[in-house]
Amino acid sequence: MLFLLEEDLCDVNLCALHCELRNTEQLLSSLGMFAYECGSLKNCNGVLAEFGPESMRGKDRILVKTKPGQESGVQRHNIQVVSFSGILSFQCGRIG
Repeated sequence: MLFLLEEDLCDVNLCALHCELRNTEQLLSSLGMFAYECGSLKNCNGVLAEFGPESMRGKDRILVKTKPGQESGVQRHNIQVVSFSGILSFQCGRIG
């Protein structure tokens, strides 16, 4: 029974971590939009490129992706945040 409890806590911890990563991604997306509007996205990416594993260093973390034929200006949905940990794959367990 204790093993099952620990397993559930592990799933909860993974889901909590996933939620925090999503919150951080949203914060960085807002930062990226602000940096883009100020004309300082290159500087922002320069600072962020120093973090993460060696294989990811030196790469832009915040990208602006417009859709082909997009006539409106860049908006928050055009900002993409690249992973700081490289390829990461896990699935949260079911809570409840």
